[in-house]
Amino acid sequence: MRADEIFELKVMNVANGTTIGSVTGVLIDGDTRQVVALEIGGGVLSHADYLPFGSIISIENDVLTISSTRVLVRRGEFKTSRQVGTLSGRQVFTEDGKNLGTVHEYDIDTTTGEITSITVALDTAVLGGLWHTAGERFEIPRKLITKLGDSVIVDSSVPNTVP
Repeated sequence: MRADEIFELKVMNVANGTTIGSVTGVLIDGDTRQVVALEIGGGVLSHADYLPFGSIISIENDVLTISSTRVLVRRGEFKTSRQVGTLSGRQVFTEDGKNLGTVHEYDIDTTTGEITSITVALDTAVLGGLWHTAGERFEIPRKLITKLGDSVIVDSSVPNTVP
């Protein structure tokens, strides 16, 4: 599922049938390249809480269901070595330092939370290099993504696979 589709989901508490808010962000473990939690805001919540990814009952018909609000936690309860928010807009580099462009979008496995691929927009110079715009796009599968952090690092072989 595309990450931007996840941000459109309403969160329903199946214990009482109420909508408690919507998904407003993600928390990714940069080492495992996996979503560990979804940020939930709006509705009856006055602040953002986090839903551990393993606490999701289902994602169907634009609704994410949880057993109760007791599964929601504060961000500080996640002890990952590198926590990353959304990947969109982050620079993508090969392991040997070549800048490939920026993350345009990315896919998340709704069962495991794994980042399954990223779509990179090649940076294209326009107006004699005074401005850069997102040019062609290409997808990089999970197996070629080595690190997620302030930047996304991919295997050095990726430029050879770009059309």
